[in-house]
Amino acid sequence: MTNLVRQKFGIEISGKKILRLMKENALLSTVRRKRFTPEEYNRMRKNREEVPENLLKRNFFALESNKKYVSDLTYLYGNECVKYLSLIEDLYNEEIVAWKISEHPDEELCENTLDFLAAERNPEGAVFHTDQGSTYLSPKFKEKIKSLGMKQSCSARGVCWDNAAMESANGVIKTECLYNKFGKSKFKNRQIPIADVVAEVEQFFEYYNNERPKQSLGGLSPVQFREQNPKGTYLMVIKIDRNKDI
Repeated sequence: MTNLVRQKFGIEISGKKILRLMKENALLSTVRRKRFTPEEYNRMRKNREEVPENLLKRNFFALESNKKYVSDLTYLYGNECVKYLSLIEDLYNEEIVAWKISEHPDEELCENTLDFLAAERNPEGAVFHTDQGSTYLSPKFKEKIKSLGMKQSCSARGVCWDNAAMESANGVIKTECLYNKFGKSKFKNRQIPIADVVAEVEQFFEYYNNERPKQSLGGLSPVQFREQNPKGTYLMVIKIDRNKDI
């Protein structure tokens, strides 16, 4: 305001006097309070600058289970609200090994999904790959990854191909599960009750993992492939061609 008065009226006046005059005439605006201290903002900014290396480099196959994971968040539209789906996929057999749904796309959702994974497996030493979403770059989430003994990996900013395997799984869920059941326009225009959307997704995971055949797995479902090939005996033979296109 001091600069504005100087520029518009050519009056040299101090900031303190401007403040006093504005108070006397009830002209002070309401200033939004900052959520964090300056030190906390600096720490958050520094953390965003320290992005984990892209360890996968678009190499989306693994010779064993529990070695490479990809994860992402996606939207679930309902006529009452939008919910968020967090997924983790094992690149060995493209199985959805952990998932959670929440009303908020925050650290808690992603951490709960990791807890789901850790309750079923010991992911120590595995690579955990995501995009550069703010949730994945938060100090708390990074500490969660470290506490589980995992190695964090991130895509380049804005490059969806760096997490193509997870994007593909999200696409299957949207097209085969939601669009096929409700119609694309009805889903995207939020014309379906959110409870119906969530119920359909939950049922679909059972089918996706246990029954849906995948060409990249020799016509087997993810679970069938894992049970028949626990050590990845012919994994590279059937998956190497897919990676040529990535």
